[in-house]
Amino acid sequence: MKPLTRLPLTTALLLTTLHTTPAHADTPPLLHAWGYNFFGQVGNGTNDTPVTHPIPMASTGGHDVTQTSGVYLESYALHTDGTLWTWGNGTQQIPRPVPGLPPIKQISSGASHNLAVGRDGSLWAWGSNDFGELGDGTTTRTPTPKKAPITGIVQAAAGTGFTLALKANGEAYAWGTNRFGQLGDGTTTQRTTPVRVKAPYGITQISATGEFGMALRNDGSVWAWGTNASGQLGDGTTTDHPTPTRVDRHVSGITAISAGMAHTLARAADGTVWTWGRNWAGQLGDGTTTDHPTPVHLPLTGITQVSAGTGESLAIDTTGTLRYWGDNTYGQAGNGTAAPGNPVLNPTPVNGLNGVTTASAGIVPLAVAAPGPVAVPDLTGTPAILADRPLLAVGLLLGTKATTPDNQLCNHLGEIVSQNPQPGQTATAGSAVDIVAAVKPPNGCL
Repeated sequence: MKPLTRLPLTTALLLTTLHTTPAHADTPPLLHAWGYNFFGQVGNGTNDTPVTHPIPMASTGGHDVTQTSGVYLESYALHTDGTLWTWGNGTQQIPRPVPGLPPIKQISSGASHNLAVGRDGSLWAWGSNDFGELGDGTTTRTPTPKKAPITGIVQAAAGTGFTLALKANGEAYAWGTNRFGQLGDGTTTQRTTPVRVKAPYGITQISATGEFGMALRNDGSVWAWGTNASGQLGDGTTTDHPTPTRVDRHVSGITAISAGMAHTLARAADGTVWTWGRNWAGQLGDGTTTDHPTPVHLPLTGITQVSAGTGESLAIDTTGTLRYWGDNTYGQAGNGTAAPGNPVLNPTPVNGLNGVTTASAGIVPLAVAAPGPVAVPDLTGTPAILADRPLLAVGLLLGTKATTPDNQLCNHLGEIVSQNPQPGQTATAGSAVDIVAAVKPPNGCL
């Protein structure tokens, strides 16, 4: 930021009397993001990385969010009106709507393809299709949403190179790569169109991120299939299974599951959490980095939601507190540091977030939370046309833009010479900062 040169006293007095409209604050929850941002996945107008603490997304894409999803290159947010917004992938740093979709009720973004379930039960897919994971009978990649040949869908999950879809009648279907049996049809044959997963009837939820699938049944039991090299199927072995096998029977009364790249989280009806599978970054939350093919019971209570990422885990409790454990290479813990090789081994509250309603784990964690206080940056000397960048980078918006013609500011034409609130003050995330820029006076400069 270029500092202003020392101004004459008369000009300085003039600047202190410039009037700007008061900043305003949005009180509804805002989407927050942090972590790996090389491709703009945090959505704060930059690609600065790492982002080591949660940044409130003050732009339009950060409001009225009901679900989030993001594994690597892109981030997604589903809004209350059924629109789906996206950012990242190296092409955009600010959220914008995904075109060509009907009103959406659920989303799942994978490492290379994405899924959206319409409120009408339709399924839409886009991205990589090397293994037929888009389900259209081809292996042709499509960058825009394409309707899949299946109806009556209530949920979808994007695994690595394959897709899971759950129908309203409790049946699960899969397609894509199948080298480890991740389609759950009893074979290792690749499919480019849907095939039924041989899971018991009465499936209420599915989940996938890596090369295995998970399903929750209406009796609270959990079933898994596919690769099992790290014990991610939770049956006490490291043997792959091409058909669903029940997770250890100690894991019962489950109400929600989340499968990461090679580990799984399960929330029980009593608000406690079970974890199992790969643990290289402490993502199982048991204080170790030892893999567990048999589920581990964590000393957490009051948990309402869980989410598993690549080497990350999140849990929300009844107080709206978000807890994190796992890899912190890119500041995923959200507590101000990025510590490669020094993971968070136990569930730890994320600083600066309150009233969290939903969250998703990944190298870019996303969470919808109450807006908190934000320090107002010093915009003085910044080109007015670039004011959005430093404001969005901390979670504030650009408010009123005014100009002042002053012949003693000719060395600063187009630059911000005054702002409200003042630098260093605190404002609620989502508030607006008003600015005044210098312009050439009618009679020219001295």
